[in-house]
Amino acid sequence: MPTPKFTPEDVLECTRSIRPFLPSLLGAEAEQIDQQLAGLLVQAQAGESVDIQILELLKSNPDTFQWIKEFLSAKPLSRGYERLPGGSGAVSAQKYLCPQGDYVWYRRSAGIPIPTCPTHGELVPAEGA
Repeated sequence: MPTPKFTPEDVLECTRSIRPFLPSLLGAEAEQIDQQLAGLLVQAQAGESVDIQILELLKSNPDTFQWIKEFLSAKPLSRGYERLPGGSGAVSAQKYLCPQGDYVWYRRSAGIPIPTCPTHGELVPAEGA
C-alpha cells in the first residue's frame, strides 16, 4: 500500500477546515457529522491518534470525500482563492481559528462576516496568516 503524502496533522487541519462547509456538503446530516468530528478533534488534543477514523468518516460521503481529496492533494485549492484572469498564482485567504483548536475558517473576502466556532463560539485571526 502506498504511503500517504500527508501527515496526521494534515488530516486534523483538513477536519478543522471542512467544518464550515458541512452544511452545504451534507445538508441535514451536517450537524451529526460535525459533532462526530468535534469529538474526534477533542480526542486528538488528548493525544489519541484519530486520523484514520476521521478519514473513514469523511470518505463515507462522496461530497466530503471529494473535498478532502482536494484539501489533502499536493496543490489544494480550498485554502485560498484564485486571482482574476491575468493575475499570477493563488492569493491567501485570511485564516481564523478556534482558540481551542477544533475549527478553521478562511475569509475569502473582506465583506464576508466572520462566523463563530460551532463548538466553542469564538474565532480569532491566525497569527502570521
